[in-house]
Amino acid sequence: MNFTFSIYVFLELIQYLVFADVILSWIQLLWIKWRPKFLSTIIDPLYDFVKKILPTSIWPMDFTPIIILMITYFLIGLVELVIPGSLWTYDAYKTNIF
Repeated sequence: MNFTFSIYVFLELIQYLVFADVILSWIQLLWIKWRPKFLSTIIDPLYDFVKKILPTSIWPMDFTPIIILMITYFLIGLVELVIPGSLWTYDAYKTNIF
């Protein structure tokens, strides 16, 4: 149960970091270029790995964050299939964290 808990926390952390990176990329449209170093060191290797495997950009649009989010949702579903009920216990931990 602790292993599945750590998998879910890790995958949710990746999801939150991808969301933060997407929002910060939208802020660049206002000519504010600010991207924390820790965010780029974590997310850029994931982006590079996905870009090696799949063509993710169509001229001005890059779909790499969407693909990474789909992969994380797939992995969460896969863990739930392998260990049934583990997602329910994770949600119970998540709501009672404070």
